[in-house]
Amino acid sequence: MKPITILGGGLAGLTLGIQLRQKNVPVTLHEAGTYPRHRVCGEYLSGRALSVVESLGLRPALHRLGAVEASDILLALGSSVLHRRTLPQPALCLSRYEFDQFLVQEFTRLGGVIHLGQRVTPEAKEGTVLATGRQPSTTENGWRWFGLKAHARNVTLQAGLEMHLSPHGYIGLCQIENQQVNVCGLFRSRTSIPNLATSWKSWLTHDPASLLHQRLRHAEWNESSFRSIAALSLSPQKAAGRFGMRIGDSLTMIPPVTGNGMSMAMEGAHLAAPSLVDWASEKIDWTSAAQQVAQRLDSTFAPRLRHARPLQQALFHPIPRSILWNLSRIFPLIPSLLFRLTR
Repeated sequence: MKPITILGGGLAGLTLGIQLRQKNVPVTLHEAGTYPRHRVCGEYLSGRALSVVESLGLRPALHRLGAVEASDILLALGSSVLHRRTLPQPALCLSRYEFDQFLVQEFTRLGGVIHLGQRVTPEAKEGTVLATGRQPSTTENGWRWFGLKAHARNVTLQAGLEMHLSPHGYIGLCQIENQQVNVCGLFRSRTSIPNLATSWKSWLTHDPASLLHQRLRHAEWNESSFRSIAALSLSPQKAAGRFGMRIGDSLTMIPPVTGNGMSMAMEGAHLAAPSLVDWASEKIDWTSAAQQVAQRLDSTFAPRLRHARPLQQALFHPIPRSILWNLSRIFPLIPSLLFRLTR
């Protein structure tokens, strides 16, 4: 079989590498960083990501790693709870610190070759898949986006997943392994991004009168787990016509409010794998493989991205957010409908 090179060892790259190795395709993966490491991430798997995990035979291992099931979700603004509902199927909450390390071990166990600490210049050539992560953007419509993440103990949640809205962003909470809670937020600023190394707790803990502040007022923070990320681009992108074959955040990034980023990374790898196996088996040429992958990714993800973008914008503007909030109180099914449209 022809060998395949994957640039980037995040969820998309590792998932693709495992799936290709399960089909005996020779795979070499290059990752600029090392493992294990913390990442800015909501740290839960839901929906189609769980189907991918099942198809790869990995779910029992995730439970052994301490993954926590979340069966319901709560949405809050300030001191008020907007919505609470049972999830169609439980989500699995597990830190990227543990999950990525496990995927690396599984990839190498299957015979995959990985080179760490190597930043390779992306090239659009046969046999190379770009899973190199997000596309940076200084500003979007004058706003600078940045994300924060940290783990904490001594935090009691009222739902398996919680989303807390604020004037400057939103913060998600979920319980992960070892009695920890992942606290992850997305924020925006018109001015330069603040010194996050010293101000991150104030961004995450929010208004003293809010439900979020109540959750976190006695938090015991794991300082070493704090991570930040800036220059985020949330504009939807299509695969067709892009430089190289791309998957994961290298292709496009869905607004994190949907909680669908991990799922799309793994699902995108799953969608790309069959055509790559056919190319490695010399059943199709590279151009055909790239076209098939682009068509699958665009047809699958375009509807979600189309609905996620206005939802993100509405939540960050006081008037649309207030209208959405009040309508949801009158028609409780609205949040559930919006949730389904981004999946």
